[in-house]
Amino acid sequence: MAQFLSPIPSGDQLAKVLERRKPVSTRAYEDETRIARFVESDGNVVMCFTVTDITIDQAEMIEAAWEGRCALDETAFQNVVEQVLLDPFHRAQSRGE
Repeated sequence: MAQFLSPIPSGDQLAKVLERRKPVSTRAYEDETRIARFVESDGNVVMCFTVTDITIDQAEMIEAAWEGRCALDETAFQNVVEQVLLDPFHRAQSRGE
């Protein structure tokens, strides 16, 4: 688990939370690299989704759109990311237009 979570800021603390085997949904964003990592767990399975070259605003919009779905489903997550990043309204909002 430590190696799986090592790219995530405060991954060691997240590992302790995951050890409790309770559902978890969290996001970490790295300004320098423009990488967002979304960690989902149902208490048994843990998945980490990584989205690169996005702004903090886009990461927050993805998180907001994902909150209602929170599933351990890579395709569903990819669909949410595409919906947020390809939606003209979200793009204009993230650029401050």
